[in-house]
Amino acid sequence: PVTRDEFMRIISACNHRQVANLWSLAVYTGMRHGELCALAWEDIDLIAGTIKVKRNLTAVHEFTPPKTNAGTREIHLIQPAIDVLRDQAEMTRMTAKTRIEVVQREYGKKDIEDCTFVFNPQVSAVNNRSGTYYSVSSIGQSWDSALRRAGIRHRKAYQSRPTYACWSLSAGANPNFIAIQMGHPSPQ
Repeated sequence: PVTRDEFMRIISACNHRQVANLWSLAVYTGMRHGELCALAWEDIDLIAGTIKVKRNLTAVHEFTPPKTNAGTREIHLIQPAIDVLRDQAEMTRMTAKTRIEVVQREYGKKDIEDCTFVFNPQVSAVNNRSGTYYSVSSIGQSWDSALRRAGIRHRKAYQSRPTYACWSLSAGANPNFIAIQMGHPSPQ
């Protein structure tokens, strides 16, 4: 996991406000990277302070339900996560919806959804070839770049999840609550 000091340095080293928001939300929620890529404004209730996790983007660019049945969940947001989402809303809340196909667990079943993606690479693109959502590999590259710029020893981008868990445990959160937030069936 990253320390709070390292986290602040990583966020400061992000090359765009949207990338800083993405990694802040990852650490403040413990969401899987595919869940962050597939996160849409339609899944968020800033008044109630919740995110409904109901889809994931795989490494082969396919939208699916979350990794496990426990992965379909409602995340209760802490205030810093709400603040990050409010900041992100200024950039992407009013962008056009994208029609996607979500491959369901049942063989051959697919759903069509219209999503306004929270993290949209077109906001920070230097060319016109970006899509309307990030791929899992591209957000990993943004993590690596921020670590290099911050001068912090390399860790895999996946460390955002254990960082969330460690920080939550240190703050006194119930392990069962943390497991539910992260989409695990149990605290084991």
